[in-house]
Amino acid sequence: MSAASLPYHLRPHKAVDRRLFVDLLSRAERWAPLSEAVYISMGAYPLEDHKLVHRLLGLRNLIAFDMDEHIVRRQKFNRPINSCKCMCYSSDALIADLYTILAEHGYPEPLNLIVWLDYTAPAQIGDQIREFQALIDKLKPGDIVRVTVNAHAAALFAHKSAPGVPQPTAAEVCQKRFEKLEERIGDYLPSTVSPEMMVDEKLPQVLSLAFSQAVLNSFPPSVEDTFAPLSIVRYKDGQQMLSLAGIVIKKSDEEEMQKRMGLADWRFASTNWSTIHRLAVPDLTLRERLLLERVIGTAPLEEIKRKLGFDFAELDVGDEFLQSYEHYYRFYPSLLSAEL
Repeated sequence: MSAASLPYHLRPHKAVDRRLFVDLLSRAERWAPLSEAVYISMGAYPLEDHKLVHRLLGLRNLIAFDMDEHIVRRQKFNRPINSCKCMCYSSDALIADLYTILAEHGYPEPLNLIVWLDYTAPAQIGDQIREFQALIDKLKPGDIVRVTVNAHAAALFAHKSAPGVPQPTAAEVCQKRFEKLEERIGDYLPSTVSPEMMVDEKLPQVLSLAFSQAVLNSFPPSVEDTFAPLSIVRYKDGQQMLSLAGIVIKKSDEEEMQKRMGLADWRFASTNWSTIHRLAVPDLTLRERLLLERVIGTAPLEEIKRKLGFDFAELDVGDEFLQSYEHYYRFYPSLLSAEL
């Protein structure tokens, strides 16, 4: 089962990532109003992000798209408001004819665009970076883009054991991954990248720098506009994912924009392509959440562990999760059962 087909309400990492983006958009409104912006996202069948931006930000110009007609039919049923338009397009087709499609659906001159390209296929990372570049080539100052891609090192190459086949060394595995990534993204591969970086801890930074190369291609130093990063996060959603968000802006306005948005005080801000935040989001019971939200930020780490009676290290997050939970507990989803 792919991540895209998993029930969204059972994906806490994705839920936190989605809510962080909405929080970022609320900060972006300090720079420029978004109420008339057109929000475009793949959305999957539940349209969870469309529901959030409508309910929390009041956005009404909503567009969802997917290349699967079955998904689009489900989107139409799950629309948060009747004016939400659900379209059957691939991402590359939508980007290629973006403004023609917008005009055909009632948005001939959109004030601003907010676009979330939510990819899952690791083998298509080269196409995904090229689509991102094709998109920002078309955008104007104030437009916001978020891109989510697979950043799982084993998705590049993982040795499959077989009788009589020798186990490759870690260096050999990294070399094969490096060759595969180079084959997929070509000139977007930063010159500073080495095979040793083909591990989960380093691959997000490599991909982030590849996207920064796409930005440089679209906005060379000689032009007055740029695409400024706002937030870059990585998280495990079955496999490791990387989400990058940024805004098209005049270079002369970038410092003032960061100041108005309060990025200096926001835990998940990224004002350069190398600052990547890890979301450590284990599944929590309601009782565990209530305890953490009562004591986090006020009790020492060891006391919290003592109260819990177990260690989150067993869930591959450990102390990092407890130390950062206070920064994003309000984005954590509440999953409750109900009979209707």
